[in-house]
Amino acid sequence: MRGIKAAALKPLIERKSIRKFERKPISKRILEKLVEAGQRAPSNCGVQAYSLIVVEDDEKRDLIFEAIGRQGCMEEAPVWIVICCDWARPLKLFEMLGVDTELGQTYKLVLGIIDATLVAMNIVTAADIMGLGSVFVGSIWRSPRKIARILELPANVLPFLLLCIGYSSESPPKRPRWPLQAVMHENRYIMPDGRMMRSYYRGANRALLEMNYFKKGVHSWAEHWSRKFNKKDMAPYEKNLRESLKKMGFLP
Repeated sequence: MRGIKAAALKPLIERKSIRKFERKPISKRILEKLVEAGQRAPSNCGVQAYSLIVVEDDEKRDLIFEAIGRQGCMEEAPVWIVICCDWARPLKLFEMLGVDTELGQTYKLVLGIIDATLVAMNIVTAADIMGLGSVFVGSIWRSPRKIARILELPANVLPFLLLCIGYSSESPPKRPRWPLQAVMHENRYIMPDGRMMRSYYRGANRALLEMNYFKKGVHSWAEHWSRKFNKKDMAPYEKNLRESLKKMGFLP
């Protein structure tokens, strides 16, 4: 593929998470254009079950740090956008219009997260096109109710991602991805064989070591995953998340 088509795909093919940002503000006009681009994402029945909370207030940022912990990318990024699954606004409109509907809790969770995530990815792509970098922070899942209180979210609104945006001050290498034949299937699912998996893992692990991707004391991707997803930490995390989703009306 050459010329215009290749250039059009470049922001997607070359996309990288950026964790170091310049101390340079982003204008409100640019931010509004990013959100406009986000809004053009597909939406189930046109409901648009999402809201985007731009967090500029230092006091609220400090409260969010207390709730989910500090990360360097958050401290440096001039723009924070908390991505929310939002059924409060659609349900209010339904009520005003006399729309007879009964949405299940699991339906609200799944469809809302799909809608909001598509919007978030559109924003990320638009940011790349406009010369900005970005990174998602998923640790909001640790304390969604605390984040909801900090941002004064009504019932039926669930914060689930934090998007940091700014002018990049780094140029990291692209991270490894599975080969296309492992993720693209025709007509039926085919599990990659052990040979392909071992080959992929060895190459990816070698590349990550060369990038100094791992924290000090971690020597492989397997060790990284073992620390990240160990049962001791994941069990209470899962319990807390389920309880939070139930209390916020997104799980039965």
